[in-house]
Order: sequence, then C-alpha cells, then structure tokens
Amino acid sequence: MLYQLKDLTERERQIVKYAPVWVILYVACADNDIETSEIDRGKEIIQIKSYAEKNDVRELYDLLKTDIDQEIDLALKELSAVGSVRLSYLEENLAKLNDIFPKLDSAYAKQLYKSLRSLAREVAKSSGFFGIGIISELEEKAIQLPMLKEL
Repeated sequence: MLYQLKDLTERERQIVKYAPVWVILYVACADNDIETSEIDRGKEIIQIKSYAEKNDVRELYDLLKTDIDQEIDLALKELSAVGSVRLSYLEENLAKLNDIFPKLDSAYAKQLYKSLRSLAREVAKSSGFFGIGIISELEEKAIQLPMLKEL
C-alpha cells in the first residue's frame, strides 16, 4: 500500500490505483471509437512515469506498471460496446476522485490531479497520422478531464 493512501478505504485505494487506466481509456474512447494506438501509448507513459515522475505520484505508476496490460484488458472487458455508455462509465468512475482528493494530503492530491491531466494529454497526442499528435476536438475536451474538480 502506498503511504499516501493509508487513510483511505480499500475501495478508495482501488479508485486511485485504477484512475490512470480509466484516463487512458477515457481519452482512447473520446471519439466513441477505441484507438489501440492511444492505449499502447498510455501503457508506455505509465512505464515512463514510474521512474520519471518527479513527485510522490511516481509510486502509484510504479505499482501499476507491472500489471498494466492485464489491468487495461480487464477494464476493456467491463466497458460497453456502445461509445456513449463507455464514456459515461469512465466519467462516473473518474468523478469518484472528487470525494477522495480532500482525504489526501493536499500536495499529493494536486500532484495526482496534474499527473492524470498530463497522462491524458500524452495519450491524446499519440493518435493521428503516424502518431504525429493531432488532437481531435472531442479529445481536446476529454483531456481536460471535465469530471474532475480542478485542484
């Protein structure tokens, strides 16, 4: 267990742990079509953030990186085939962080929030012609993670 999450319930810890997975899928599904290039890039970003993130959130990515393929596969199996239902499910799960952020140390909560937004942007930039970074209008809205209250 990450020491930053010690005061959370087990369910709340799971929500924090899966938040990066949900962010990856939320952006990859933003245009109602699952883009595998974005999911693959999300997996790479998790790996990179597990050692390159310059704050305590790095430990979350380090915990997640060993099982990222399985976690994303499991999450994909839970998603509906209907794009709008898929997005609603992901939005609802990510919105649960709004009740968790106040329970975390404020510095850690801000780091997590900023890191999730950074992850969303990096995932969105991987789509386009040869992964050149064309962000669609729908993805531009998605990378703002509008379901999360700004910290």
